[in-house]
Amino acid sequence: MDPAIPLDEDCLYLNIWTPALRGSGADARLTGEPLPVMMWIHGGAYQCGCAMEKEFDGTALARQGVVVVSVAYRLNVFGFFSHRWLQEEAEEGAPYANFGWLDQQAALRWVRRNITVFGGDPTRICVFGQSAGAASVLAQCCAPGNAGLFSRAIMQSGAGLGYFNATLCSLESAQSTGARLMRRLGVENLDEARAVDAQTLFEGASRLEAPEGVDDAAWPMMVNWVPCVDGVFMPRQERDLILDGQTKNIDLVVGDTQDEFMVSDGQGHQVRAGREGNRRLIAAWQHGGGRAPYYYHFDVPMPGDDAGSFHSSDLWFVFGTLGSCWRPMRGCHVELSQCMSRYWTRFAAMGDPSGPGLVHWDRTDMHGDRFLHLGFPVEMRSGHRGA
Repeated sequence: MDPAIPLDEDCLYLNIWTPALRGSGADARLTGEPLPVMMWIHGGAYQCGCAMEKEFDGTALARQGVVVVSVAYRLNVFGFFSHRWLQEEAEEGAPYANFGWLDQQAALRWVRRNITVFGGDPTRICVFGQSAGAASVLAQCCAPGNAGLFSRAIMQSGAGLGYFNATLCSLESAQSTGARLMRRLGVENLDEARAVDAQTLFEGASRLEAPEGVDDAAWPMMVNWVPCVDGVFMPRQERDLILDGQTKNIDLVVGDTQDEFMVSDGQGHQVRAGREGNRRLIAAWQHGGGRAPYYYHFDVPMPGDDAGSFHSSDLWFVFGTLGSCWRPMRGCHVELSQCMSRYWTRFAAMGDPSGPGLVHWDRTDMHGDRFLHLGFPVEMRSGHRGA
C-alpha cells in the first residue's frame, strides 16, 4: 500500500464498476436488463491491504457483463478489538466484537438495497474474496444475519476449514487481548478508551506481544487482532454452522494456488495445509446439505522469478489486470486470464461457471478429489495429482 496514503479511521467506502450506465451526472441512464453483482472482499491477514490495490481494478470483469463492487472494512485493532467493557455496555443483540466483519455485512446490505441504481440485480449477488477476504466470505456465508442476502460465493486461497482458518478464537481470548492493550496504554475505562486517538491506538496494538504461550515469531498482530466467536454475528464455530445447514442454499467456488501455505508435517514432508483445509470445507459443505462446490487448483509458475504459483498470484488473472503487473506475461497468460474471468463471471450470473468455449467444470466430489486445473492446460483432473 502506498505510504503516502494518509492513515484515517474513516475508511468505510466502496468502489463500483458497472457497464449498465450511459452518460454522466443528471444525464446518466440505465441500459438493458439487471446484471449479476460481484462483491469483492480483499485480503491481508485482517491486518493490512485495501480495496483499491491495482490488481483489484474491476474494469475488465465488468466488461464481462457484471457489476463489480469492492468494499473496504476496518482492519487490525480497529476491526477486531474487543473488551468486556463493550459487552457490558451493549444492548441486547448489539455487537461488541468482529467489527471488520460487521463492516462487510453492512456493505453487503447496502449493495442489496442500492445496487439497482447501478444496473445490478440484487437477487444475483456473488460475494468473492481471497486469503483473509476468502475467510471473510466464509464468515458471511455462515453468519445467520445474512440469510437470503446472497446465494453465490467464491473463496480463493482462504484455507477452508484449515490452516489459519481452522478454529476461530473465543470471545474470552479476544477480550483478554483487548484488556492487555488497555493496560499497556494506561486506560482504565471505556470513556478513556474512546479518547485515545487512532494513531496511538494503532501504535500500541502494533507493539503488543502475543498472548503468553503463543508463538509470535511471525507477526503478533496476526494473533492478537483476529475474528472470534462472539455469540452475535458469529454464534458458533463455522464448521458447526455449516454442518447444521446454514450454508446449504449457497453455491460455492473454492480453490487454492499450487505453492501456497506449505508447512512441514513434522516428518520432513511438505504439506499443502490450505488445500487440506479446502477439502475439509468441501466435505462439511455437502454434509450440511449444500450442493457440491466447484473446486480448482491454480497452477501457473509466475514468470520473472522462481516464486512459482505463490499465494495471491491468481489475483491478476481473475481480475484481468495482467497489464498492471511487472512480470513478463505472455499470450498464454492472457488467454488463461480471460478464461478465468469468464468462469468467475459465468458463475456469478448462472451459478454454474461452465459456458461456450470453456472446458466444462464439473462439481467436485465429497472429498475434493475432482477439480479444475487452472494452468497449462486447463482441464478437469481427478485424484491427488499435483496435490
